[in-house]
Amino acid sequence: MGKGSLLERLGLARKPMVTLSDFRERVIAEMLTRRPELRVDRVGDADIEYGEGGYSSLGRAYQYYRERPLGLEAIVAQIAERAVTEPEPAAPEELIVLVRPETFDPETKDELSRGLSKRLPGSLIAVVTVDKPRTYVFMTAAALRSQLGLDDDAIWARAMANLRDRLGSFRPTPRPGKMMGVKSDIGLAASILLLDEFWTYPDLASLGDLVVAPVERDELVIVPLSEPELLPALRNLVARRDGPAFLTDRLLLRRNGAWEEFE
Repeated sequence: MGKGSLLERLGLARKPMVTLSDFRERVIAEMLTRRPELRVDRVGDADIEYGEGGYSSLGRAYQYYRERPLGLEAIVAQIAERAVTEPEPAAPEELIVLVRPETFDPETKDELSRGLSKRLPGSLIAVVTVDKPRTYVFMTAAALRSQLGLDDDAIWARAMANLRDRLGSFRPTPRPGKMMGVKSDIGLAASILLLDEFWTYPDLASLGDLVVAPVERDELVIVPLSEPELLPALRNLVARRDGPAFLTDRLLLRRNGAWEEFE
């Protein structure tokens, strides 16, 4: 018996990637499970029209799935839920900034589909999101401006203020000779990359330049550059991670108050 067949029998073999067409069919099936009466039409290779004026382009979501194949079911369910649920308008107090892979909101000239995001090193983006009770809602920049009556700078400022309020006086606890893990327990650890006050906190700033692995949405792992013996363990930790919450296999360097990619 070959290794591959044994893994398949044990349910441990990685499933083959679904095609874009199959991905769209899974989304449609999930939408109809939630609302069987919903009218859904296929448009082009990747888009769908549904209900009274609903429209969804699945190319970006499919690319996100390809980056995180273990999250297929969760991604499909999230798309379907958003499509069949009429969200409440965004409110300023619901704004938050999340860190996600750049494939989540790729650069586009299409104003109608562009989110309010900023690029970060390590193939990451910071994106303004609406934090609803059941899920995060990723709205376009145009929708946010229209619903909130604010310009982009004001939206960013309010989202960042909300982020600081949510995290509170979050402080690191360095230990010499040890990798330092940072979790928020509310899904926002990766967003700490955006908070200068965290990285200038004396106990952390005193360590000098820092190598940081944003391994998951709610986990950062930090190593002082002055302790290079910890770097192999950090790289090994990143290499062993996978799953729908995984962010990037790139390492970041915090130097002179700014982020750059670490090789």
